[in-house]
Amino acid sequence: ETDATRTRLLADLAHELRTPLATLEAYIDGMEDDVVVHDAASWATMRRQVDRLRRLATDLREVAAAEEHALGLVLARLDGAGVAEAAVAAALPQFQSKGVALGIQAVSVPCWILGDGIRLQQVLANLLDNALRHTPPGGRVDVVAQTIDAQFRVRVCDTGEGIPADELSTVFERFHRVDPSRVSGDGGGSGLGLTIARAIVVDHGGSLMASSRGAGHGTCLTMAIPSA
Repeated sequence: ETDATRTRLLADLAHELRTPLATLEAYIDGMEDDVVVHDAASWATMRRQVDRLRRLATDLREVAAAEEHALGLVLARLDGAGVAEAAVAAALPQFQSKGVALGIQAVSVPCWILGDGIRLQQVLANLLDNALRHTPPGGRVDVVAQTIDAQFRVRVCDTGEGIPADELSTVFERFHRVDPSRVSGDGGGSGLGLTIARAIVVDHGGSLMASSRGAGHGTCLTMAIPSA
């Protein structure tokens, strides 16, 4: 990486740390001065900020390992469609809680790949989490899993705010964030989930692509891995 890239990374990291630390500091100071009530809501807010910092630390470690190709993939012959169905089933309660519909269309025959099942579940969990955060209540996310041209492909499409054309090439960069006004909910991701997902897919010899018809028209993320 160039010095400019390292400088930008450190600046982005400082920005990501600033908000949760500032919130924690404000609550601690307020409790010491008895201007913040020591109630369940205050402790829950502080816990969320601690969880956010922990998630950031975990994701930083993951992205460093992923970009150094040091994830230690444990490869086995897997049914990719089954992996996708399991990921959707695991994510369904979060979608139901937010009021976003989640559906999957998967072929009935196995889609064999050589992959690390745990890491691929992580990839799909990140794609689904990204779709959920950017889709408002009443929207929907559709997952399609199939084999095309000797590739197993999973396509995750949402009806969320979409991505402007000039941002499509940067969505997988570390700490990439869309305009906060276009995020549904608290936007509480670390900004590293898609970076980690792409690195894992690339280590499987595959690709991860984003497409959108623009702001207000939803987004599709497509994972492709060679068939086995």
